[in-house]
Amino acid sequence: MSLSTNLLKNEEYLSIVRKIERMHFITDGKWDWEHGLGHYKRVSEYTKEILSQLQVDDRTIELAMFASLLHDIGLSKGEKIDHATESVKLSRKFIENVQVTETEKEILYQAIGDHSSGTHIASFVGLSLLLADKLDVTYHRTENSTIQDKINTEIQKIKKVRIQITDTELIVIYNTENDFDISILKEWKKMVTIPKKVAEYLNLQYKFILNGKEVEYDSILMFPGYQKKVEMRI
Repeated sequence: MSLSTNLLKNEEYLSIVRKIERMHFITDGKWDWEHGLGHYKRVSEYTKEILSQLQVDDRTIELAMFASLLHDIGLSKGEKIDHATESVKLSRKFIENVQVTETEKEILYQAIGDHSSGTHIASFVGLSLLLADKLDVTYHRTENSTIQDKINTEIQKIKKVRIQITDTELIVIYNTENDFDISILKEWKKMVTIPKKVAEYLNLQYKFILNGKEVEYDSILMFPGYQKKVEMRI
């Protein structure tokens, strides 16, 4: 049985998750995005997709999916500030009691601790968790928010986010409602800056596609606009 499957049957873990799901995390009075099990599972699937495209071994994928389920549990402390560090602390009780090597433990702790900002990408586990966390920006995250401001209502228009990694490019693909206002990316820059950072780490070109049209990176955080039509093979 996989690490993730076992964790999802752990009542202590599920109790922590349920506590988080009862909370609303407000940053600067703007948003309270969903940070519960739905988010963890979607991030886990993104890490699997990312690492499968990078053709890494099955064990690395298993570790990444496991880390994804643990990456935000520090929010149970009641605030978002330093939640990655708190998640590392809280995840120890689960990581220390499963069949992982000492090296794998360090990989897991480092990945969880670095997942928010990506200041020190040190493994494929950390890279995939960092990127996957920022790909989970579909309607699921804000449809139940207590704050329905401009950002949250626009996020609800993002129906699907996909990732395509080739030998030369890292491509993030958004499918949204037609009236989606791309200017909200200026309000949560990590949606575009983190994928670009990961692309640079992998020595790949970064490409952002919105509803089948490429948007130039330099324009996204200023006055975003559609650029050339591109053919996608998805």
